[in-house]
Amino acid sequence: MEPGLRSYLREMAELKVLSKNLPDFPGRNQSEGGITMNAKDFRINQLIEISVDEEGTDYKYLASRIEEVTAEHLHVAVPMRRGELLPLRVRQHLDISISLKGKSFVFKTIIVARRLNPFPVLVVVKPDKFTEIQRRQWVRVPTKLAMRFRDINSEKKEEPFIGETVDISGGGLLFVTLDPVEEGQMVELEIALPGPTPLFCKAKLLRILEKPKKEGGTSKIILEFTEISEGQRDRIISYIFEKQREWIRKGLI
Repeated sequence: MEPGLRSYLREMAELKVLSKNLPDFPGRNQSEGGITMNAKDFRINQLIEISVDEEGTDYKYLASRIEEVTAEHLHVAVPMRRGELLPLRVRQHLDISISLKGKSFVFKTIIVARRLNPFPVLVVVKPDKFTEIQRRQWVRVPTKLAMRFRDINSEKKEEPFIGETVDISGGGLLFVTLDPVEEGQMVELEIALPGPTPLFCKAKLLRILEKPKKEGGTSKIILEFTEISEGQRDRIISYIFEKQREWIRKGLI
């Protein structure tokens, strides 16, 4: 056997051992019931977020997606920052978060290889352990999208209020409006997200950040999605991913 091949096989064997000894996340054990996730749920083009499990790094919640699924590995797009590929290396540990049926899961893995052609990917070990987490942070991007909303509890059949987003994430958005609003309002929401149809969901107006400074002025409000399908949330996350890629191509981030 050639020395190079022998060295490669030895390294792969070591990485396989390392992958079996990854620590568990603190969180809900899937055996407690409810929605669970397993390795069969991975699919190509599935959106994920990558965090580097290493002290001293601020690489957190970086947008990526699954490019290929094999029996033992996932090929995931190399995250980018400020227009450059992140210098992630073989043997580096990652935390990867993923959504399924409205729930968020996270797993630990390790990079076993890097591939540059036909496009840059990281080859990571496919996990067999997942932890359900309470999602507290979403990637948020500034964007202006037209939106309409209607008070669910209003007894009057009024025309929808009009607003415009300031930023958006998978969990909610910040928007401005000329119409009167109240904290705690439950609304039906329509967002003009790019695509064949608008995005529809239900939401809660959490907090008014800015009230009108003068008559006819705008309010700025934080809104949280309360009832949104997995498909609709995936549309938002996909939109965010493509926005980030667009800015990277233009050298804006």
